[in-house]
Parts: sequence; structure tokens; C-alpha cells
Amino acid sequence: MPDAPVRHVLLAIDSLTGRGAEKVVVNLAEALVNMGHKASIVIFEDVVEFKLDPRVALYRLEPQLRGKWRFLSGLTDLENRRRFKALLARIEAKDGRVDLILSALPRIDRILTGLRDARIHHVIHNALSLQNGIRHAGWRKRFSRTRHLKRDYDRRQIIGVSAGVIEDLIEHCRVRPRATRTIYNPFNFDEIRTLAAQPAELPATDYILHVGAFTLKQKRQDLLLEAFAQADLPCKLVLLGKGKDEAKIRALIERFGLQDKVILGGFLANPYPVIRQARMLVLSSNYEGFGNVLVEALALGVPTIATDCPSGPAEILSQSFPEGLVPSGDAAALAERMRQFHDSPPTVRADATERFSAPHITREYLTLIRS
Repeated sequence: MPDAPVRHVLLAIDSLTGRGAEKVVVNLAEALVNMGHKASIVIFEDVVEFKLDPRVALYRLEPQLRGKWRFLSGLTDLENRRRFKALLARIEAKDGRVDLILSALPRIDRILTGLRDARIHHVIHNALSLQNGIRHAGWRKRFSRTRHLKRDYDRRQIIGVSAGVIEDLIEHCRVRPRATRTIYNPFNFDEIRTLAAQPAELPATDYILHVGAFTLKQKRQDLLLEAFAQADLPCKLVLLGKGKDEAKIRALIERFGLQDKVILGGFLANPYPVIRQARMLVLSSNYEGFGNVLVEALALGVPTIATDCPSGPAEILSQSFPEGLVPSGDAAALAERMRQFHDSPPTVRADATERFSAPHITREYLTLIRS
């Protein structure tokens, strides 16, 4: 039986490229329709890399773009707000009143922050001070970047995918929200286990796994490679992903003399069979908004190690798998924990990820709807 009454939630996002925040939107929309509610997705850029449930309505904003003339941003913002309001009216005429609007990622946020609508909540998926280089910037860049974030998020209703994301926004970005709430990312564990059981060609027979974009600034594959070299384990290290720093990562593999021990497996649309068969999964990030792959690995019973970085890993692992946390930026500590897990693999509790299930998280979002 569906939760009563039936609700209509609109999720607005920059695009549906195959990344973390986008997957969260897809998971939440599909959980809503599975529970008997209505879900509509509005995308700013016409890019869709997910196979959507046909019950989820997908709409393109078809925005006006400012081109290279930055001074036209204000005018294009006004026009795009008009287009969003017109699209919202068409959606409501077709499927009934929208009860809740969730906005995620910068371009769509920029449009929706200019609308005074109590149904709008902005979902922040990363530690924005670190993503935007605010903490370590000079005063001019720090002032400029915090000014833009304050323009978008001051006096707005903010959802953080971790408590650390909200703390970062307030403490380091100087944003003063009207209201804040932490709601973790939702996961369809039945789907993950089904995908993990599919046949796949594994990159090795005995391996440690890292899954993440090839961006050294955030994911710190340099730290992981240094730790793996120090650990000197009789197994392979597999890196799944793609990104702008792939050439630098290949150079680091040579620098540490790991050419015969590290495998770059590329981006996989279905990484779950590779995750399921890994000896352990390691996340070496400098910062994370949440850390989806940690939950996915634990759901498949795979021991997981993560650096205790801002913002999400500690909130996931402190309750679910505390032995997996190591100090951030410490290659020696990471190497030692990898050795320990390799020699004496810990067991992951069967209920380690229950609090992140899609139905549970979806109910938390539905409580945002005002009567």
C-alpha cells in the first residue's frame, strides 16, 4: 500500500550524467514511485546517462545560455527562472500540484535560489569550501567565492547529505541558511545485489579496489599509491574510474614502481561485480560530501577503509564499520590498515547499511512537505 496521501516531488538537477549526485536523484525518484508517489525530474542540460523507470517523468528546462558574456548572467538567470516557472505550471497541469521541490548542483541552484517558494530545498552534495578552494585561497578569491555562495544559499532551506557538509557551508563558506537538515543518500540495496551477481570479467583474482573519479585534488590516488607501495602486499590494486588526472596517476604508478601491481580498469557502468569480489575497498579522499561507494561496498559485505576526511566517511563508518577509518592524509596509517585487513579480513555486519535504504531516506524527505 502506498503511503497516504500520494505526494508529488520534483527533483531539479544540472543533468543526469553518471555521477554520484545524479545517481542519488535517480534513486530517490525511483523510490518515490515504488512507494506509490509521483516523481518528476527537471534537468538543466540535456544529458541522460541513466536508464530511468518509465514511471518517473523527465523534463528538459531548455535554458537560455549566456555564452561567453559573463555580464549577461543576470538577464539569463531571470529568463531561466521564467522558463522554470512555466515548466512547473505545465508539470502541475499534467500530474497535479508539486508538494516538494529538491534542487541539486550549482546551475539549477542558481536559477531556483531566485524563486521565493517555500517548497524549494537545496540539497548540498559536497564540502563546498573545499570543492571551491575557499579554505586555502587568498583573501580576494575567498571573498569572491564566499560571496557567490552566500548569494545562492543565504536564507534558503538547505539539506546536507552529511552533517559535515552543512557545518562546512556555515563555518567556512559563511552561509546563513534559513533552515538546515541532514538527510543521507538513499540506496536500492536489492538492485545493488542483483547487479553484483551479474557475470563480469574481473580485472584480477586477488585485488584491493578503489572506485572514484581520477581527480587527485579530491580523491588523492597519489596517497593511495604511496600507501600501497609501503604496504607491499601480495595482491593487485585496481583503480576504477576516469578523469582529468589519469596521465598523472599513470606517472605516479611508474614513480612508485607499481607497473606490475596496479590495474587501471576504466569506468564501468556496473562496477558491483568487481566490488563484490574485492578483498577490500579503499577510499583515500581529501574530502567527500558523503561517499556512496563506502555504503555500496559494505552492503556487499566488503571490508572498507576510508580516510577520516570532511565530510561523509566518518558519518558512514563510525556506526557501520569504525575499524575502517584512518587519519586523513597519512600514507603510513593507510598502509598499516591495508596490511591488517589483508592478513585478518574483518567481517561486515549484515545490518551495517540499513539506515541508508531508499525507503527509509525517502520517508525523511517526505517529512519536509508542509501540510
